[in-house]
Amino acid sequence: MKVFSEKKKELILFGGTLKDYAEMLLKDGRGDGSVVCLGEVHETVIKELSRRDIHLADTRIIVDQHSVTKYFAHPKNQKGAVLPMFEYGLIEEAVKMPLKIYEDASHGDLVYVYSYPYQNGKLLKLVIQPNYHKSGRTYNNIKSWGIVQAANLNNPTQYRLIWEQ
Repeated sequence: MKVFSEKKKELILFGGTLKDYAEMLLKDGRGDGSVVCLGEVHETVIKELSRRDIHLADTRIIVDQHSVTKYFAHPKNQKGAVLPMFEYGLIEEAVKMPLKIYEDASHGDLVYVYSYPYQNGKLLKLVIQPNYHKSGRTYNNIKSWGIVQAANLNNPTQYRLIWEQ
């Protein structure tokens, strides 16, 4: 399946799960230029963007090769814990059914944070940048993910809650 961005440069969609994609990249080492579509941007984010007169080139949420491969040897340390590859299905669930959505006011770019329940009172945190531009393509990119303490997202100077279940 091919998806076109606003500049009509096509995105080549990988046909499996995020875990399958990560395993392919780990095995191959360089990938094939494809991306994974995990779902759609939440309607609340679309409304927030529209209120700012920002329109999405596409409503799909994408994970690209760079976002995946940086976790192959990436200890998170103070910022949280790395999600094990065998749990990458949780990232897909978080896109489709977030617990809460925040705007990250401290980030240099406009990004939204989706949270999703994890284990022992922790949360899976996804950082999504709308209308991300790379190699002539524009898409809503999951820039990063990790496991954080729920209290980490309760900082109103950094995170502005825009939606919750």
